Amino acid sequence: MTQSPVRVAMLGTGFIAEFRAQVYRRLQGVEVVAVLGRDPARTKAFAERTGIGHAATSWDALMGGPGFDAVDLCLPNNCHLEYGLLAAAAAKHILCEKPLGRTEAEARQMHAAADKAGIIHAYGENMLYAPDFREILDIVASGTVGKVLWVRGREAHFGPHSPWFWKREESGGGALVDMGCHLIAVFNMLLGEEPTSVMCHAPTLHHATDCEDIALALLRYPGGTLGQCEASWIQRGGMQVTLEVSGTEGMITYDRSGLSQPIKVFSRNQTQRYFSEKVESDRGWLFPTVDEYWRYGYYDQIRHFVECIQSGVKPKVTFAEGVVVNRIMDAAYASAAAGGGWHEIAG
Repeated sequence: MTQSPVRVAMLGTGFIAEFRAQVYRRLQGVEVVAVLGRDPARTKAFAERTGIGHAATSWDALMGGPGFDAVDLCLPNNCHLEYGLLAAAAAKHILCEKPLGRTEAEARQMHAAADKAGIIHAYGENMLYAPDFREILDIVASGTVGKVLWVRGREAHFGPHSPWFWKREESGGGALVDMGCHLIAVFNMLLGEEPTSVMCHAPTLHHATDCEDIALALLRYPGGTLGQCEASWIQRGGMQVTLEVSGTEGMITYDRSGLSQPIKVFSRNQTQRYFSEKVESDRGWLFPTVDEYWRYGYYDQIRHFVECIQSGVKPKVTFAEGVVVNRIMDAAYASAAAGGGWHEIAG
């Protein structure tokens, strides 16, 4: 017996929604039947470009369209709680882009509502599904590097695409909330535990924003391991993602910056072709990321979400993990506000 496709409504039409739309077009057993956006013209254009039949700019208009089973929540951070609660109340399964909320309090509300509704809820931390990071997690789990003593992650570029990222009221924070959340989730998964305290320095060094444009956080884990998280909006030259793991019996290094890509292109002339996220130049040396939606983990993340809906199995990364990440970031901001000393992370 053939299963009916899982019907999805996309909430959001921005950069991350474009990534996800690429995945849905390539997956079997799922169909995006509607999209909700905030701007009518942009939402209509997104729907036409991606082949989505129903475009809405309000929840009521979305619910008045074709039926759907789940939402892919890609709206700005200040909309996560509102639309997460609406989706849960309507018994729609939810995949929510990181961070879950602007604060732990918002994340807890979303988690409680989703649990009460009995729906499938997945926290959208794509790096945990990226093939490179799955390999690193497997190597550490196998004991190859022994006991992990120290892990350092860095994610950096020169700033986000959309204006709302730069406004603390809408985003909840700057580089830490935007990028540090990735590293914190990877650290927690890699170590299999949550940190007990954090110290953080989160200044604004360059951009005109009320958010931090760089954050340096040190996490202390129960087993004695230290996690060093560096998130930056002040690095020129495109996206950089690096990870180092030091253990008693070995180490791992990882670099996904532009210069590390196997394909390197030089063009004297201006090009409009898309090469990779956060590329700053349109000529000279350019570094394409092949199948970026797959390399970044979105394909396997969304496939897993769809399979969990079909089978009724709990996702491996749920809103519970998102709550923990928000809790750690709240403590990091508290440390930064108090001058950067150690701050306990309340369980």
